[in-house]
Amino acid sequence: MNHILKMTIKTLAGITPAEAVAATKYESSRQLRDRIKALARKALGEGPALLKLQALVNTCETLTEKRNDLVHGLWAKELDGDAHIRDAHGNERPLPTIPELKVLANEIDVHTRHLNSERLDGFLSEALRKRNNA
Repeated sequence: MNHILKMTIKTLAGITPAEAVAATKYESSRQLRDRIKALARKALGEGPALLKLQALVNTCETLTEKRNDLVHGLWAKELDGDAHIRDAHGNERPLPTIPELKVLANEIDVHTRHLNSERLDGFLSEALRKRNNA
């Protein structure tokens, strides 16, 4: 997902893939999303394309938070109890099942592909083309 966020920055800024990767080398997912929102407002102006892109980026945030809760959570098993995971907010829940992990991985994959499709030949590509031709 972060790679496609970087490529979205590339598309909005009109730079090469290598330049986008180099410019965002140490940026977190949040920083990438924030940069996209700022660039999109400048490149697209107010309107449906901006709102659609913001919605896609906000869904990226939700999925990243779900991933981070698992990757960065505390996985533990009580000596006389069940295994659980504690997220950054201190919430505990049972360990996810393999099917639950597969569902999350699929959601991330499907959303990443959707964002990339919109960037390459969907509403984002069309909006930028119209704006550049105006």
